[in-house]
Amino acid sequence: LPASTIKVRFNGETGPSYRSDMALDDVSLSRFAPPSPPPSLPPSPLSPPLPPLVPGEALAHTPQDIRDEINSATAEKRNAIVFIPPGARLAFSSNVACSGDMLLSVRSSGEGATLDGKKSSNMFDISGGCSLYLEALHFVDGRGAYGGAVFAYGAGDIATKDVSFTGCEASE
Repeated sequence: LPASTIKVRFNGETGPSYRSDMALDDVSLSRFAPPSPPPSLPPSPLSPPLPPLVPGEALAHTPQDIRDEINSATAEKRNAIVFIPPGARLAFSSNVACSGDMLLSVRSSGEGATLDGKKSSNMFDISGGCSLYLEALHFVDGRGAYGGAVFAYGAGDIATKDVSFTGCEASE
């Protein structure tokens, strides 16, 4: 990621009722100078090599690939695990839904992958106890009544690592 990229991590926990949803409103960031790395450490590579897929992990190049993995996982009563190649850009015209008692893991590596709502759709609709794990992803231009990038209602746990949101908006 370019040096100008800002990474922020939010951790939250929802309760059991419909009134226990999550939202982030009026977030402010201030500029600061991060400490310099110790001189004895070599510089980290800008884009690490593509890691091997873990067993059972499906490669996704489109939102439909993610839907297909969820459908297969549901039929086989297992978790849905998806890897999106670094640098890929997936354009969403409608969201990917996950409901039921499973974990949906969607990850990339290195520079990450971009999930683009094209200012017309959020990317994920999570409900019915489905848990969601997101890693090394950039959500851009997501739109939805409830959840500009991810709408979660009656969902299980949601966890993120190295995830960014730019231009995602909820209207309600």
